[in-house]
Amino acid sequence: MNRRLILSLIGLSPLALIASKIQESRSLMDILIRRWTQSKEYTLAVFEAMPADNIEFSPTAEQMSFAQHFMHLSLINNFYIGILMDQKTYKDFNAMINADFLLERPDPINLFQPDQLEKRDTAANKALVLKYVSDCFDYAISCLGLLNDSILSGGIEKEKPEFLSGHTNLDLILRGESHTAHHRAQAVVYLRMMGIRPPTYTPYNKL
Repeated sequence: MNRRLILSLIGLSPLALIASKIQESRSLMDILIRRWTQSKEYTLAVFEAMPADNIEFSPTAEQMSFAQHFMHLSLINNFYIGILMDQKTYKDFNAMINADFLLERPDPINLFQPDQLEKRDTAANKALVLKYVSDCFDYAISCLGLLNDSILSGGIEKEKPEFLSGHTNLDLILRGESHTAHHRAQAVVYLRMMGIRPPTYTPYNKL
């Protein structure tokens, strides 16, 4: 008898059978923490690939600079995970921007429109941005370490800014991950435009 048919007769799909073999100790939160840790490592590697003198490079006047992309994604990760963790609710962006969970930014630069860092030694500016990115990732990863799988489907009714309305706790975590990838990918393009080969996500990617 066909193996797939046997599985259907006993009420198990192939995917369910695979899932049943995953060790209980490997929770979804464990997987998410591992992914965020890998994302931190790769994001920092991409940022560090740009020379200090060029971290404010932007292809056009309408686009954010290389440094802004990293500070922006860090702020948004701080937002998403902070909203998930905080007992308070935030009805709009203005309330959220004053939340106690926000890490101190090293520079007052606009993180939503093209802008420039304050005038400092370029190496100092690069170090400040690097630390902010690292600190925001550490905040997010440490928060995820306090959670368990049971909370992931919750949070949908919690008051949030309109653009996050209806998000579950898992949605907030995954949206942070995809938003990071979106801005990091733009930064990779900036490196290519500067003639710099970006770091690879895996040892098998040699392009």
